[in-house]
Amino acid sequence: MSTVTTDCLLYTRHSAEGVAEITFNRPTCMNALNLDMAAAFAEAATAAANDPKVRVLVLTGRGTSFMSGGDIHAFHKLLSAPAAERRDHIARLIDFTHQAVTALRRMEKPVIAGIHGTAAGPGIGITLACDLVVASDRAVFQMAYGPLGTTPEAGATHALPRLVGSRRAAELALLDRRLTALEALELGIVNRICPAPMLAEETRCVARKLACGAANASGRTKRLLYLSLEHNFQQQLAAERETFLSAIDSGEFAEGITAFVERRKPFFGKC
Repeated sequence: MSTVTTDCLLYTRHSAEGVAEITFNRPTCMNALNLDMAAAFAEAATAAANDPKVRVLVLTGRGTSFMSGGDIHAFHKLLSAPAAERRDHIARLIDFTHQAVTALRRMEKPVIAGIHGTAAGPGIGITLACDLVVASDRAVFQMAYGPLGTTPEAGATHALPRLVGSRRAAELALLDRRLTALEALELGIVNRICPAPMLAEETRCVARKLACGAANASGRTKRLLYLSLEHNFQQQLAAERETFLSAIDSGEFAEGITAFVERRKPFFGKC
């Protein structure tokens, strides 16, 4: 196991399992996102995407929340700064955040979020950029932009209408509706709910299951699912054909087929 620690983020790679974890680490302020955390997040997400030993990435937060939003106190200090300095600071914060969520979406490996406490502001966009979401029964979700006089970022306005529909997305964004974990489950924002004390283990269980599977096939399946949002039907059929044909020359395909014929569980290298 290797760990990279900063004042605001932990990046841990469990080499034996093929699982990496990004942990937001500003528990005293409910993991509010500031410039340093955004930069560290972008670096860690890019590292996980480019590391062939990482088969699954997990996102969590220390303390009482996943991410409570942007760092309002830092924003308040910027109000007294010159306009150009304020704009540059916020632009860099957004750019790092967008670099991170882009890495989450584009990496050909599953990304799982374990959500406890509050996921608000950029925490919503980050949650939506993950492929699977396990939530504590105490989790709450809120856009939280309108009351601050600003607009959503971190990809939320792209992912949310596609996930819940345009009407519900408008309600969540414009009326700043606060969702419980159960409501988020019903809307499809989270995949499953578990009791708060079991969240870490439940999230790791999902990660281990994916890490034991065919990593390349999982990554390609993820890519196909997101391409479907951009393709017409014929384009998607062509992408499916190309992806399937690229898989049949792989060791994963040979192992999966052989294991089925031999009536045993396939071994893809991690379990």
